[in-house]
Amino acid sequence: MMGFEDINLAIETRLYEWDGPPVAYDNWKTAPSVKAAQDAREPWVRLTVNHGDSFTAGVGSSPCVRRTGVIQCQIFVDEHVSTQPASQIADSLADQLQYWRTGALETLASSVRRGGPTDGWFMYVVSTPFRAG
Repeated sequence: MMGFEDINLAIETRLYEWDGPPVAYDNWKTAPSVKAAQDAREPWVRLTVNHGDSFTAGVGSSPCVRRTGVIQCQIFVDEHVSTQPASQIADSLADQLQYWRTGALETLASSVRRGGPTDGWFMYVVSTPFRAG
């Protein structure tokens, strides 16, 4: 069975392998590449893993627990440029995250929502549900 930290590490590894803008991870200090992108007003991404409810999927000789949650990636582009880069990054992130499996972790279809302008940045949010055994 995968624990919460195992799930986090698997997802972070998957994004580390992605060929896109720099990613700010929840539990890491802001990477120099993210800071440089922010200073240059270039696109960047913030990853948040939202763990959901765990449930008992079966009982036999021992309980079988399933974990659920949502991978959320906030995409930031300068609000004074076209939103096209944000939607292109969203497509790329969805391709990287949806219908992916590693060990007992699997993801489902990604959704994209417009977050709108905030603090000088235009934001899109890619949400990808996951489950793990």
